[in-house]
Amino acid sequence: MAVLTIAEKIRIAKINGYLINIAIKKGGLNGGGIDVDLPLKIRNVRKSIEYRYALDPSDTTLEGVSNYMLSMCIYVNEARGIIFNPGTTPGTIAGTTPSPYQFIVDAGTSFIIDGQSSKTITSFIGYNLIFVRNGSTQNTSDDGSGSYYSWSKTSGTFIMYPQAYTGDVLGLFPI
Repeated sequence: MAVLTIAEKIRIAKINGYLINIAIKKGGLNGGGIDVDLPLKIRNVRKSIEYRYALDPSDTTLEGVSNYMLSMCIYVNEARGIIFNPGTTPGTIAGTTPSPYQFIVDAGTSFIIDGQSSKTITSFIGYNLIFVRNGSTQNTSDDGSGSYYSWSKTSGTFIMYPQAYTGDVLGLFPI
């Protein structure tokens, strides 16, 4: 296994937050035995590391703290797979992940508007997608909650169930 950079560890921690949230959601009331505060704990350490890394990427304390953060991540191999083997499509450039869309749905100016349930996102073609709705990471299959989504990384077609409603807080994260 290659030595990870601080930036790679940060990306792994970000993805772990989403993967752990999905596992907790699937685990039911007690989170399936996973500490339900774990994503928040990882996020807090990650934010600290990101801040220090932005100030001084050569800070020698970052290695130890980032290793501690990585030790809390329970889906390191899955995250590495997402980062280093995301699949490619002609036209995508490795290492230049597009910026995510994070917005509040309104009637006419938001990225996805009230009543809309699908969107083609050409800048995300070739990437996997994590969809967060009102603070909850969504699944790609209906888990009984009635809220889920589908994504085609080859066509860029995103479909959400149910449709968007004014006031929904949505996040679309290419990985």
